[in-house]
Amino acid sequence: MRKKSLRLTLASVLFVAAFAAYAHSGATGVVKERMDNFKQAKKSMKTIKQAIKAPDFQTITLESEKLVKWGNEMLNYFPVGSNQKPSEAMPLIWQEWSRFDAHRQTYLLNSITLVESATLQDLDAVRDAYGELAKSCKACHDRYKD
Repeated sequence: MRKKSLRLTLASVLFVAAFAAYAHSGATGVVKERMDNFKQAKKSMKTIKQAIKAPDFQTITLESEKLVKWGNEMLNYFPVGSNQKPSEAMPLIWQEWSRFDAHRQTYLLNSITLVESATLQDLDAVRDAYGELAKSCKACHDRYKD
């Protein structure tokens, strides 16, 4: 009886995981591109966090340059009407476009500061810039991500 229960639980977990992956993979067009860019930014943030521990300024610079690029392009991935599921973008983005753009500009400036700090190989400045960048990501996600 216990094996059967364990198999049912495992099957349920696998079903939920597969459904979540499928639901997210249903994104197309600009929504998929936007989600992919955010996934890449998250990956860059994780890579930078590890590189700070090393410290590996070359990796920090490379990954933070990707974040600068995304910060410059981000608005292009939020055309009106692009919040259909599986998008996690809240309609509030388009209702507060100027405020949303201010969040993006803060993200961009923090990314640029991170590049500059890494280029100078100033570890304290890198840590500070990374912290401010992470805060800017969280602030925007807290307000605009469903």
